[in-house]
Amino acid sequence: MTQSNQAKQMLNKNQLTLLLGFLLIFSAQELKSQGLRKVLFLGNSYTGANNLPQLVKDVTSSAGDTLVFDSNTPGGYQLVSHAADANSQNKIMAGNWDYVVIQGQSQEPIIASYQFSNGGQTLYNQIKQYNPCAVVMPYMTWGRKNGDANYCPSYPEVCTYRGMDSTLKKRYLDLTNLLNSEVSPVSVVWNHLRQNNPNIELYQADGSHPSAAGSFAAACCFYTSIFKKDPNLISYHFGLNANDAAAIKNAVKIHVYDSLQSWNFKKLPDANFSYQASSVPNQFLFNPINQGIQQNYLWDFGDGNTSNLKNPIHTYVNNGNYTVSLTTTKCDLQGSYSSFSDTTIQFCTHAPSIYISKPWLCNYDTLWTQSADAYQWFSNGVALPETLQYLANYARYNISGFSVLSTVNGCSELSTVFNETAEWNGYFFDALGDPCMGDTVAFAVLHQNGMLSGSEHILWFKNDQPLSFNTNQDTLHISQSGKYTCKVVNPNTICPFDTSSYTIEYDCGQIINTAEISTQPLWSLQPNPAQELLNIRFSKAPNNSQLYLYNALGKLVKVVNNIDVTETTTLNISDLPSGIYFLHLNNSNQSPLKFIKQ
Repeated sequence: MTQSNQAKQMLNKNQLTLLLGFLLIFSAQELKSQGLRKVLFLGNSYTGANNLPQLVKDVTSSAGDTLVFDSNTPGGYQLVSHAADANSQNKIMAGNWDYVVIQGQSQEPIIASYQFSNGGQTLYNQIKQYNPCAVVMPYMTWGRKNGDANYCPSYPEVCTYRGMDSTLKKRYLDLTNLLNSEVSPVSVVWNHLRQNNPNIELYQADGSHPSAAGSFAAACCFYTSIFKKDPNLISYHFGLNANDAAAIKNAVKIHVYDSLQSWNFKKLPDANFSYQASSVPNQFLFNPINQGIQQNYLWDFGDGNTSNLKNPIHTYVNNGNYTVSLTTTKCDLQGSYSSFSDTTIQFCTHAPSIYISKPWLCNYDTLWTQSADAYQWFSNGVALPETLQYLANYARYNISGFSVLSTVNGCSELSTVFNETAEWNGYFFDALGDPCMGDTVAFAVLHQNGMLSGSEHILWFKNDQPLSFNTNQDTLHISQSGKYTCKVVNPNTICPFDTSSYTIEYDCGQIINTAEISTQPLWSLQPNPAQELLNIRFSKAPNNSQLYLYNALGKLVKVVNNIDVTETTTLNISDLPSGIYFLHLNNSNQSPLKFIKQ
């Protein structure tokens, strides 16, 4: 198989025309009459307070426009609640909505961020099934008046209004970006009013729900976000005095109307794609390269077969050349948009593969393929400057995901992807405390088996200079600031030249940089300290989904198999005694994560 015409990385003429049209349409939308909008509100008591949907209708009517709405706002509802609620589903399935406003429970984006994101995505998919061109608009809510004392011990960001409000804003923007949608930035307007008009009370007595002024601010924000019009057109003031109403509308004008593009996360469709050979002869796995764009897919495999799946798998009956094309489409209130890309793949009588010279793989080994006339190596589908029969020191480019295109008698075929990962030698590191605060830090070498073998060669460095007095010691006691590095090699392992390395730096009582030299972090955890549940977030899916949990003495106390590594997994630690623990990914040279069990 070959790639004679790579899936295009730049916009073609059709896409350029589409982009120009999209920009012209968007620029003209403020001039276009948008007199009628149909909106479904799915929220909870924040949306239900002061009957916000009706209030949005009232301010809309006073500005000369029309809003038709429906709503479902049970108290305490989360996004996932609406995804499972029959009433919400019936309203979604009624269809023909221009906008669907979705609002999470007030603390949900912080204390259950993965659930919030996943619930928003699930709800989005349900909405788009029956309302393909509707805009799903998250309702950006605010921090509580004095923060949230109940969750403060476990989530420090909610201890104050400022911390809670800024975190909520970020989570709602993240969700809007994920959905390629628009957000109603109500909390931004509230923040402006709190700073510039403290005489306007936005909260009810509970310091959480909106007062009449708070709901009026939200209503003006929704009118401007949905109709793209100046909030000063609004003449209905919900019983507020003229000065307060004017201040609220001015805040909406500054932060919403004058900055509409800041709250618009829509993206054009993108049809660029990559592919890889599977272990089944003449079978391909196709993957769009769409930067997280929400869109529809139509694949044409060049042999009379098509698919509308996002990641289809297709098997060809005969060898030969096939032109594969992808057309992606999406729509909104302004119209429909599409993108197109194609490439040619080839099947030959030879079938290249990738192998290693030993029964196991070590870091920085050499990868080989069968003899051919020409070669081209790839890392996760991206061409490398490697055109020999072998790929030496592969870890320069990646830890796995390699393929090779080999040519014999003018016919080129792509190998299956080499996804083996190197053997992990089991070493990891830790340094507890801060020497600049007057403590002595023990920077220690640890092993997954709980103890070192005794055959390790251990080197220590301070500010890149060797500390020869501590050679082959498993612990270095640090009492002053500086950059400290430890390197470990075990000549008796099956990978005797692999080096585990870790660097930690102290400066004026503060750790300013902690980095594992060999790799970039791919995971993080929260909260920390934790009591019952630990959320582990992955920036990308690791190659092994087994977790090891160690106590502070290096003893293995728990192994978690078959975890979900798509983005976030939750680990129940309620049965652990209080103390310090380490999490490590099996067969990975990623730095372990440290947490405190309360």
